[in-house]
Amino acid sequence: MDSTNYQEYLRKENIFRVLVDASPQPMGLYVGPDITVTLVNKAILKVWDKDESVLGKTFIEALPEMDGQPFMDILYNVYRTGEPYAADEAPVKLFVDGRLQDFYFNFNYTPLTDNEGKVWGILNTATDVTELMISRQKLQESEERTRFALESAQLGTWDLDPVAEIVTWDKRCKMLYGFDDTDAEVHYNDVLKHIHPYDRAVVDTAVKNALSPSSGGNYDVEFRTIGAQDGLTRWLRCRGKAYFDDLGNCIRFAGTALDISDEVNSKTEQQRLLMLIDATSEFISLSDVNGFVTYINAAGRRMLGLQESDIGKHNSHFVMPEEAPRLAGVRQTLLEKGIWSGDFLYRHFETGQAIPVSATTIAIKDDAGKKVGRATIARDISQELASKQALVDSERLLQTITSAAPTALWMADNKGLITYANKTWQDWTGQPNHETMGTGWLSCILPEDREWAGQKFLMDLRAHRPYEAEFRIRHINGDIRWCQATGVPQHDKDGRLIGYVGACTDVTETIKIDIELQLKNSALNDQIKQFEFVTDFMPVQLWTAKPTGEIDYVNQQAIDFFGQPVEQILGPDWLNNIHPEDREGCLQRWTAAIESGSDYQYEFRLIDANGNYKWHLSRALPFISEGKLVKWFGTNTDIDEQKQLQRQKDDFLGIASHELKTPVTSIKAYTQVLEAMLSREGEDKKAAMVAKMDNQINRLTNLIGDLLDVTKINSGKIQFNKIKFDFNTAVQETAHDLQHTTNKHIFVMDFAEDAGYIYADKDRIGQVITNLISNAVKYSPHANRIVLSTRRSGNEILLSVQDFGIGIPGDKLNKVFEQFYRVSGTKQHTFPGLGLGLYISNEIIRREGGKMWVNSVEGKGSTFCFSLPVVADD
Repeated sequence: MDSTNYQEYLRKENIFRVLVDASPQPMGLYVGPDITVTLVNKAILKVWDKDESVLGKTFIEALPEMDGQPFMDILYNVYRTGEPYAADEAPVKLFVDGRLQDFYFNFNYTPLTDNEGKVWGILNTATDVTELMISRQKLQESEERTRFALESAQLGTWDLDPVAEIVTWDKRCKMLYGFDDTDAEVHYNDVLKHIHPYDRAVVDTAVKNALSPSSGGNYDVEFRTIGAQDGLTRWLRCRGKAYFDDLGNCIRFAGTALDISDEVNSKTEQQRLLMLIDATSEFISLSDVNGFVTYINAAGRRMLGLQESDIGKHNSHFVMPEEAPRLAGVRQTLLEKGIWSGDFLYRHFETGQAIPVSATTIAIKDDAGKKVGRATIARDISQELASKQALVDSERLLQTITSAAPTALWMADNKGLITYANKTWQDWTGQPNHETMGTGWLSCILPEDREWAGQKFLMDLRAHRPYEAEFRIRHINGDIRWCQATGVPQHDKDGRLIGYVGACTDVTETIKIDIELQLKNSALNDQIKQFEFVTDFMPVQLWTAKPTGEIDYVNQQAIDFFGQPVEQILGPDWLNNIHPEDREGCLQRWTAAIESGSDYQYEFRLIDANGNYKWHLSRALPFISEGKLVKWFGTNTDIDEQKQLQRQKDDFLGIASHELKTPVTSIKAYTQVLEAMLSREGEDKKAAMVAKMDNQINRLTNLIGDLLDVTKINSGKIQFNKIKFDFNTAVQETAHDLQHTTNKHIFVMDFAEDAGYIYADKDRIGQVITNLISNAVKYSPHANRIVLSTRRSGNEILLSVQDFGIGIPGDKLNKVFEQFYRVSGTKQHTFPGLGLGLYISNEIIRREGGKMWVNSVEGKGSTFCFSLPVVADD
């Protein structure tokens, strides 16, 4: 190298040295085929933990720990071939701080060439990535430990991208959802599809709630999945956490999934078991090893009157105080045998009452055989003990009763031998008890009855049938007494006859009575024949009935009318002879009379032998003997002719009133015109006379209207135009109109507030109110006030019109609503009228679903009332 080139070389070397020294990155220059360390900066010396004494030494001399590592071979290869070499995260062992340590570097070996392209040196640059590698290794180890822990816990992991709605999950998590192992990423909607339909909304709501910053990002939910590939149903518990940036955007949402199917199934089985235990009727409890109660089923809580707060107390609290010392013996038996059974007295927590129980306690052990508690099953034996005591008392009472019974009671075995007889037989016969046993009882029977009574007993015994016989015995006082013996066969559980249980009753007086009764019956039969002979000639149908209402006798007149065999008339078949339209009403009235024992009366049509229906009035009276109804006596009277006359009368009244209405209307019109003409001409007296005539025409018009209403009511043609209206207002309007017709009477109105609305014909109801007020004015000529009152009673509105007039006699109160009824006697002319107003009013109210009645005291006044159903106020 000439001097010029050498100088240039030195200049470049100085520049290169300056650059190397100034670089923060570890750098070194190795020159010549021996790879001599010619230039190093402070950064690389720090890495090597060396000083500048390494300069001028070969690479292996400067770093003897490199012996055996691949770096010398790499450097020789770069120097020889001129090809650079680079490595990332290469492991290097360096002697630092007095010990050989592992490091990792990203380094480059760059060949340096002269103008002729010959390699003269190698530039080494390096980056220490040891800490990164160590961190990565630790992270990898941590992830490995996490993966191992997750696998050990059988947890699957998932990560949901909240923006793309893509779920990334591990192998186990995919398996829990039944997805194929290749499905590394699945859309959230596809995951949601494979959640059980009953749980889908719950999961979706929980996810949306977790993705809301206000929720804190927590996610914890249990649900079922239906495997995408395998179709299996699994219970999962998913827990996770959502993380948010400063703007509230979710940047990550991840968590775990755990298969809890076994846990849920186990819990379900436990719940079923607890439900079964709770449903049982016996007391069941669990206690720990120290005797503190941890559980009592529903039956046990009811038995002892327990509250929830009582659970957890020591078992000594659940028994009567005097029983507590016995618990030590129970514990000892459990230690020795593992089971104890016996009776105990439990304590009712509310009443303190002792409850006798039959209990069994069993020691509970874990899998290792260690005792962890005890279980107790107890049965309330209060009823059982009471039944046993009742049986003892019953047997004692039976002995007392049989000894004191007025009937001779006996028992016999399957051979017909008497094995028991109570004291009554001895009192009758004077025969000692030991002599009665076997066949000794036969000796007390009179000889003429003895053989028959004994043979009858043996025949019934062999036939296994009940025994019944009547025979005579000689009483201890010497009298002959009739006895009736009865016996009931007794069998064992296999149906074998084991004997008789029977009684022997003194029927002497009964037989005497029977003889007398036969004589009386003979006389009574003669009287009945005479009764039937007489009734057959009566012009009306006469019948009798049992207390239950069944016809048991009809006279010849009834048989001739119906033209049927008497068997078809008696009993319940008599209803078939009534017109179908009248049958239901007749039966209702007859049933009501039978139930109340009151008189019966009803009108109906009966079919005669020719198939024609004729109207009859049926009446019946109950025959009472010693306070008991024993018979009904009734008649059917033919009223068909009266009915025809009534119908003709109604037709006549209808035609007559209708025909009268037209001329009366014309007369009233002419009268009003004539009155007006006379008034204009100054003929005041004549006009006043015409006005009086007009008033009489008004009366006549009202009478014609009443007759028309009666005919409409009787023919069923009366019409109602129903509307909804306020009842108080309707009464007030009618009263105000009528107040102008009287100067003497003042109408006092006492109305209930908000009495309500009714649904009826307003004009017809006004007609009824007008009639009641007009009657009150008419029949109280010496009074000066009429009281109108309304009140609400449940779903009804009531109106009462009270006057202070002549009143009505008590025996006439039931007649005031009949047609054409008027006050009798001399007052008939004092208070004129046809007597139809109250009848019409009563029929209107009845057809509107209400009822009318009157209360009256003669000489003090009357109060007429009616009620109507109220409708709901809109």
